[in-house]
Amino acid sequence: MKKIVLASLLMMAVSMPLYAQEETEAAPVQDAAEQAAEESSVKTKGEWTTSSTPQLKIDEAYYNNWSAAGNARLAITGAFNGTYKYVNGKNIWDNIVDLAFGIHWQDLDGKNTPLLESLRKNEDKIDLTSTYSRALKKSWNVNAMANFKTQFYKGYQYGEDTVLISNIMAPAYLTTALGFEYKREWWNVSLSFLTGRTTFVCSDSLIKNGYNYGVIQDTDYLTTGHYRHAYFGLGSYVKFYMKKDIAKNLNLYVRAELFYDYMKRSNLQRESGVRYELISNGYKDWNYGKKLGYCLYHEMDFDLEVRLEYRFSSWLAAYAGFQMRYDSDFRSVDEWGHNVTNKGAMGSLQFFQSAGLQIYFNWKTPKEA
Repeated sequence: MKKIVLASLLMMAVSMPLYAQEETEAAPVQDAAEQAAEESSVKTKGEWTTSSTPQLKIDEAYYNNWSAAGNARLAITGAFNGTYKYVNGKNIWDNIVDLAFGIHWQDLDGKNTPLLESLRKNEDKIDLTSTYSRALKKSWNVNAMANFKTQFYKGYQYGEDTVLISNIMAPAYLTTALGFEYKREWWNVSLSFLTGRTTFVCSDSLIKNGYNYGVIQDTDYLTTGHYRHAYFGLGSYVKFYMKKDIAKNLNLYVRAELFYDYMKRSNLQRESGVRYELISNGYKDWNYGKKLGYCLYHEMDFDLEVRLEYRFSSWLAAYAGFQMRYDSDFRSVDEWGHNVTNKGAMGSLQFFQSAGLQIYFNWKTPKEA
């Protein structure tokens, strides 16, 4: 009996270190699993990367009894570009704020014209974009985008007659799109065949003068004074974006947008109580409007912007920019400031060019959510 008890005690003594060793071996495995779980929970929080860049452009000249002659001038433009990006696994949320407003004064008659009497606007832009993307395969994403564009203040066309052609929320464009995006390191293309664009013209005086920017009015709106201030279009949207350093300190930026309105062709037809202005300007034959070339050219809006920038330092750069637009609903004016009905009704090319030096104030704040 004593031998049996001693044998049992001996077996217990031998098995206890083995059991303790199994526990110590399991502990690192458990710690690694807990660490992996903690890391995954951190990743799911996502990460914000933000960049806010205010910009200031100044151009000044003064002449007094100068033999070569010249007109005193002063131009000041303030701009702000902000990018705010949130990444959480396959989910990406991009937000872009692009603002600019500039004023220009020039003493055209050399008689020290009071500043406020010859003050003109030289740049005005409000452009807000928010895009949610989810990665699919390789470089393809599915996305939902919203973009809002308008200007801060009144815009005039100058000539013999000064003509008011725009104002805040007149026009304004709200574009929403569902589609796909092909994204590479320094360029991307967005495609959407289901895009809604709402045009706002919140100014009765502009509409009365013919600047309705495609917002269809009733046939008797001039006599009744009843104005429509919004038009919803449904169509296709394509956007190309590129930003790349093509040489040391030299950056190239290109943005091209195209919108084709499926509903625009119906605007040319006579409807009960509604008539598009093209009908009264010599385009009464609807069969002519059915031609493919006509539809592509007169129902499609295009916006191209190209910009070169050379950075001398983190706060100083030289730039040259060019922008071209075709808006099928923009009513133009001639060199004398007179309203050109036919030309404006069919749309016209618009150009904007600028160059100079620019001061930057950079605030980049990458942070974890």
